[in-house]
Amino acid sequence: MKRFAALAAFLAVAFTSTSQPPPREQVGPTPNGFLLNSGWIVRPAGQQIPLDTFPMSAVVAPNGRFMVVMNAGYNPPSLSVVDLQAARVIGSTPVPDAWLGLALSPNGKTIWASGGSTASIYEFTLNDDGMLHRTRTFTLVPAASRTWEDFTGDVAVTPDGHLLYAAELYRDDVAIVNPQSGVVIGRFKTARRPYRILFHPDGKSLFISSWADGVVVHQEVDTGNRLEVIPVAPHPTDILWREKRSDDEEDMGSFRGRLFVAAANTNNVYTIGVTDSGSTQRLETINMAMTPMQPLGMTPSALAMSADGKKIFVVCSDANVVGVLDVTEARSHVLGFVPVGWYPTAVKALADGRVIVLNGRGQRSYPNPRGPSPARRPEPVHQGVPAVEYVGRLQVGSASIIPPLTDDAIDSYTKDALANSPYDDAKLDNAGPAPQGNPIPAVPGGPTPIQHVIYIVKENRTYDQVLGDIGKGESDKSLNLFDEKTGPNHHKLAREFVLLDNFYVNADVSADGHNWSTGAIAPDYVQKLWPNSYAKRRNHYDYEEQDPASKPPAGYIWTNAAQKGLSMRNYGYMATNKKVASGDGVQIEAVRDPVLAGVTNMNYRAFDLDYQDVKRAQVFLNDLQQFAANNNMPQLITMRLGNDHTSGTAAGKIAPLSSFADNDYALGMIVDGVSHSKFWSSTAIFVLEDDAQNGPDHIDSHRSPAFVISPYTRTASVDSTMYNTTSMLRTIELILGLRPMTQFDAAARPMFNAFSARANAAPYDAEKPRISLDTRNPAGTASAARSAEMDFSDADRADDDELNDILWRAIRHSDPPAPTRSFFSRTSFIRTAHP
Repeated sequence: MKRFAALAAFLAVAFTSTSQPPPREQVGPTPNGFLLNSGWIVRPAGQQIPLDTFPMSAVVAPNGRFMVVMNAGYNPPSLSVVDLQAARVIGSTPVPDAWLGLALSPNGKTIWASGGSTASIYEFTLNDDGMLHRTRTFTLVPAASRTWEDFTGDVAVTPDGHLLYAAELYRDDVAIVNPQSGVVIGRFKTARRPYRILFHPDGKSLFISSWADGVVVHQEVDTGNRLEVIPVAPHPTDILWREKRSDDEEDMGSFRGRLFVAAANTNNVYTIGVTDSGSTQRLETINMAMTPMQPLGMTPSALAMSADGKKIFVVCSDANVVGVLDVTEARSHVLGFVPVGWYPTAVKALADGRVIVLNGRGQRSYPNPRGPSPARRPEPVHQGVPAVEYVGRLQVGSASIIPPLTDDAIDSYTKDALANSPYDDAKLDNAGPAPQGNPIPAVPGGPTPIQHVIYIVKENRTYDQVLGDIGKGESDKSLNLFDEKTGPNHHKLAREFVLLDNFYVNADVSADGHNWSTGAIAPDYVQKLWPNSYAKRRNHYDYEEQDPASKPPAGYIWTNAAQKGLSMRNYGYMATNKKVASGDGVQIEAVRDPVLAGVTNMNYRAFDLDYQDVKRAQVFLNDLQQFAANNNMPQLITMRLGNDHTSGTAAGKIAPLSSFADNDYALGMIVDGVSHSKFWSSTAIFVLEDDAQNGPDHIDSHRSPAFVISPYTRTASVDSTMYNTTSMLRTIELILGLRPMTQFDAAARPMFNAFSARANAAPYDAEKPRISLDTRNPAGTASAARSAEMDFSDADRADDDELNDILWRAIRHSDPPAPTRSFFSRTSFIRTAHP
């Protein structure tokens, strides 16, 4: 009996230990570092120094004691002086604007900083005590004639210190400034979006990387004449010169030195040999990927060389590492990787062997329980007021001071860097384990009954705003704005198919949101410029192919599909509206993306809050009839359906509840039409928001409503698996047989748990609107006056703090609650150990 009791006790313990669910994996501190929602661990090497938002560049004084850092993010820009001996910031000097360019005079006494949107260069003096004083401003374009296109980027000083050269980013030229007089004495054209200026050591020519054209241009200093245009790769950013050494590179022949060029939209650094005569030859490609098959997404973006010239350090922004290259031979060797902070932007190598890395987002993410509160009138629109815990200003950067790197240290750091990354090559071809019989294949293009995917992207809502009153799942009715009367189809779809109550968007704002939603990454152009735009310094939005440098590295989901030869149809993406529709019903003036140009329905109006979504839905339904008649529904359909954004309470505009009800009925019409069609048994509809902005949600402001609608979804269930934007993209890719676009969707968690092996072919019957779709806002109200000052011409042109305050007061007639916020959800949740 004793033996039996002991055995029973043992079995009970064993059963309990093996049947318990694994511990909940969530963002936050772990024994091994800080876990981001991307699945990456941030565990930076060395000592960490807090800085302000998005530190972007730095210069080190000749004495090696002081480093001046440019903070160029959402907060008011500044230059911070870091005492490298004490490892702390000893002073901060504000500037009206700043972006990338930071140059030090040969004597180390003067610093020139780019003025970004002010089209200026700011001059500072740095004394022996590390005190920085602003002295003069060199105006490149007078304020009276300045537009958003007048934007100063990189600034470089000639080797003799006599002249300054400044990249005018959107004018595609270089301005020459005499620092004695502060006068612009000349300009010359270069390639599009000049990013970095590097002088040849002889001072007679310079090299300029073109962010948009994928080239490095070699030009004469005096005349600007082009000596050579050197093809490199998409998004060349930083350039570094290494002089040929007598004790190495014996087979380099007549080359005087090498240029190293980081190309951010690749995983590579490129080397170019330069002869004494100035002719060039491309010598090698250095792959910075951490595994043999790793997709795009390393984002090499900045370079530095060790004091002895033997190593080059490569900032890989989207991998949170710095690569270490041995360049003592004719062919470079990747020695390993050093883990740093979140989204590193720059690196400096000190004479004593230490390495300094600037981390754009520091070393962790943050909640913000005191985040932008609609309970009071917001601070001035996007002015970087530090009192508000807004995503742009709260996620401050840092500097990592890393001790001299020995071979053993590099080996150890490399192991840490690999452990911090959740990506591995096996996930490219197998995203499993998938539940048995699941209609989502674990292998791209594996057997699936789903042959058609409809992907709908909406605008800017949080989960609780829309589904807080649904009565199940992790929902908070007290935060609900658009209740079941306003959004009956959103609620019915969530109930009849699957409620996703733990879905997060990857992005903070629409600038990065539409890139994440369609390209599985926000490219470096977007990451480096949206904080400036959203702070209303460069008051311009050009992040959806309006600018040639804004494209993500692998293109978009439709680029991927076109390469596969899939049939497609596009409704509203990358389309420019006509001001007035043609008599034949044509709404679109032009389509910016060439892949979409031939598959876009020109009668479907792109983002325009004055045009009803139900009219858009009818355009799609007309196409659906033709698809049925010809038995040729496209395999991939992309669609923007954005009137849930609303126009606030601007006088004469569609009222917020009517705007959302319009969006709701349009979504219901689309699902109704497809579910009653011959294609229903082979279709899946995926719906998400491009971003969730800062509305109320009791979990996190990045949690948003998302829908998976198909006969194969888990009928009337709640799926609380943590998913996000790239999870949805990965699921679509698996269905359609597409390989991942970047390392983020390659490692993202597929939405297996939202699907069932058993189909329920019952069609969906759309709920008719329960409120009017055309109620207009009255004039003369306080909120109408506030709304009148907002820009609703495109997504995210309006201030979202203000808009959410207006919406809550207009709909709920009370003081709105403060949202709960954190900032980890901008990247994809990837951990798949416990799907």
